Amino acid sequence: MEWKLELQEIVDNSHSPASRLRFGEPLSKHTYFEIGGPATVYYEVGTIEDLIRFAVFKSQQTLPVALLGRGSNFLVSDNGFEGVVIRLVGDFDQIRYEGHRVRAGGGVSQPKLAKSVAGRGLSGLEFALGIPGSVGGAMIMNAGAWGSNFGERVEQVQVMTDKGEILELCHDQAGFTYRRSKLDNYFCVFDISLRLVQSSPKEVTQLMQKFYQRKIVTQPFVEGSAGCMFKNPPNHSAGKLIDGCRLKGTRIGDAEVSKTHGNFIINHGNAKAKDVLELIDLIQNRVKAEREIDLQMEVKLLGF
Repeated sequence: MEWKLELQEIVDNSHSPASRLRFGEPLSKHTYFEIGGPATVYYEVGTIEDLIRFAVFKSQQTLPVALLGRGSNFLVSDNGFEGVVIRLVGDFDQIRYEGHRVRAGGGVSQPKLAKSVAGRGLSGLEFALGIPGSVGGAMIMNAGAWGSNFGERVEQVQVMTDKGEILELCHDQAGFTYRRSKLDNYFCVFDISLRLVQSSPKEVTQLMQKFYQRKIVTQPFVEGSAGCMFKNPPNHSAGKLIDGCRLKGTRIGDAEVSKTHGNFIINHGNAKAKDVLELIDLIQNRVKAEREIDLQMEVKLLGF
């Protein structure tokens, strides 16, 4: 395909060793679910210049593009993805400090950011240690846990449009709500600014570890999983609804509703995306039939 050659030329002319292409890359290697067929192209982008060039290139193509982040919140089709999958690396995996304000690239992992700010005694992200996704993805879905979320701490978000234009949005423009924001209207989130509260490294670390230990006890933490499968409906816990419908331990192929927490589906080693989708359908239908509640997916589908 001619577009592949054009994209290869963009990467060949890059000044960043972090920017690189892989063709036919299995996405099971890049998702926490460990499920998914190959992407036509897997592109790790290391600089803002390369990201702008790709956005301009993309705007001139009819080419499906997906930002995978760290693959923690995706279920990828067994057939893979016919298009370009992007991951932000290099310059986008940096953290900078300005007093109580911290700036982080969209490719930084949430645990890395949580540990970094804790080391400086900055409070506000203690909940994020046990969330494996990237900062960019956390902004788009307003990731959170234990009653807190990223949107509460955001001052500014830098985004890129589909044409490679850079915009800086304030908190209100980002439109944070429960597990949502308006940021998915843009090509990507590549940098954020957070205002945190000065405390002490000891106090922040203690609270962070308290949340982390609670997560280990109450949620599956070793097996392949994409995290919480469904959003919590208003005034309800998705996990408790699933538990109440006696679905813990329900298994299709190597995919199973976790015995530890009903809102997690586990890959025991060789699960297929179709197995997970059958479980999702079963769960939604059972909860609808028994509780008259529609469960909405929190995990994103790619390649279907």
